[in-house]
Amino acid sequence: MITKTNNMNKMKKVFLLLITTIILCACKSDVNINSITFKELDSINSEPKEHIIKFLENSDYVLLNNQPTSEQWKSNNGKEIIQFNGEGVLVFLTYNENIYTSLIEDLKKSKYISTGTSVNNGIEVESYSKNHETIFISSSINTDKENKIYSITFLK
Repeated sequence: MITKTNNMNKMKKVFLLLITTIILCACKSDVNINSITFKELDSINSEPKEHIIKFLENSDYVLLNNQPTSEQWKSNNGKEIIQFNGEGVLVFLTYNENIYTSLIEDLKKSKYISTGTSVNNGIEVESYSKNHETIFISSSINTDKENKIYSITFLK
């Protein structure tokens, strides 16, 4: 009887460990450890188109749309889109508020200085500037899916 009780206790511990692991993995998946960082976005924008493409391929992004003047890439997790022209304009879009918040926190720690907020077509846009570079941040409601989409636009 004692052996059976010990085995039951061991199984309970294993089961609790398994449940805890599943919960922790589910919580971490929303943060997306492999997300692109602010520093990476800022630095790749000044790179030639070929370097940006190589970086995105290595970061698990896939080509979504190729136009003569720009390219759109989507992350494998489906939560981020990057559009760029290879000439100093890069737009990062995400549905994930945690990723957006992390990027904005890093922006505010960087050498970029806030140059104010404006409202255009009902969307509040905050601007940051450094040397001859500008970043615009905003969020709006995606009317197709009725959820919030966050954007960061880099201009060099």
